Amino acid sequence: MRGPGQDSSTNAGRGRTPKQDERVPLQQARAAPGWRRSASDSLLAIAGVALVTGVIAAAHLYPRFPSSALTYLLVIVALASTRGHYAAILAALLASFSFNFFLAPSPNEFAFAELEDPLDPVVFLATAIVTGQLTAALRRHAEQARRREREARLLSEHAQELAALQERQRLARELHDSVSQALYGISLGTHTALEALESDPGEAIAPLEYVITLAEVGLAEMRALIFELRPESLATEGAIAALTKQVAVLRSRYKLTVDAQLGEEPALSLERKQALYRIAQEALHNIVKHARASTVLLRLNRQDGKLILEVCDDGKGFDPTGPFPGHLGLHSIQERAAWLGGTCSIESAPAQGTCLRVHIPTHDEPGSAVEEGERH
Repeated sequence: MRGPGQDSSTNAGRGRTPKQDERVPLQQARAAPGWRRSASDSLLAIAGVALVTGVIAAAHLYPRFPSSALTYLLVIVALASTRGHYAAILAALLASFSFNFFLAPSPNEFAFAELEDPLDPVVFLATAIVTGQLTAALRRHAEQARRREREARLLSEHAQELAALQERQRLARELHDSVSQALYGISLGTHTALEALESDPGEAIAPLEYVITLAEVGLAEMRALIFELRPESLATEGAIAALTKQVAVLRSRYKLTVDAQLGEEPALSLERKQALYRIAQEALHNIVKHARASTVLLRLNRQDGKLILEVCDDGKGFDPTGPFPGHLGLHSIQERAAWLGGTCSIESAPAQGTCLRVHIPTHDEPGSAVEEGERH
């Protein structure tokens, strides 16, 4: 049988949580480095002061060279900046004792120097305390700067992960709304054509034409999605090829009549091409989402040293000065145009369609965001 003492100790052990059990060795581990640091600080202070005292006394530098005793201050400052308050204050006390006992009076006499002496103990202590405070403040500021840098890096990583997640969700919606629907329609059309071939082969023509149309739609949309997943394609294929793929999607998926007048590849940097492509993409997206148009004009030409991008439609139009669901996209277009050092104008009225024109300089204008970014 167990005695009361054994039961109480067992219950006490059972009553502790794992975190409480971990605190005991953790506190012991923290206490051990503290003692070791104090011992090493003490040894460094003693060794530093002893070394300076020995050199000055052996070479008889003091009082022939009174400034030689200022070497104590160097030891104090070095310890304060590298080890902290304890080592600096201990070194100050030892330096004051050593100077007054070994250097200032005769070897057989112990006496402190007068208060007017610049190497008074107050000077040593003040140097140790002030230097230690400054060093501690600098360390705190450095630690805060490192902490802010870590937080900024974590926020940046979180923002990148969130942007990647949103992009994956958008692509998933695009695949579901376009390619997956096209594949489902192809499957239905193929089964219908097979059934028609068994009974009346002539009736299989219409389902096969439907399958071909859906395959072309899916192919165009897959090319557009792959292009968005591979932004480096803009550098290899160019902005005209990217806009051509967007036009193919409008024609195949949304059955829009698109008049594309794109001309030659513009001589722009990759960043400017990306911004130009995003402006056109956003404008076409607004047409599909809001305009209810049947005809679209996409024109890109060069005039008077500027690129002019025009995106017009014959849709329901809107009042550009009033509230409109697509204004967020229009703001994005205006911001990109301003970033390029260009201008953006919108002409629209209810039931009269919309025409968006963006004028972009072919070179970086002074003071533009692109010019400032390349300068830095």
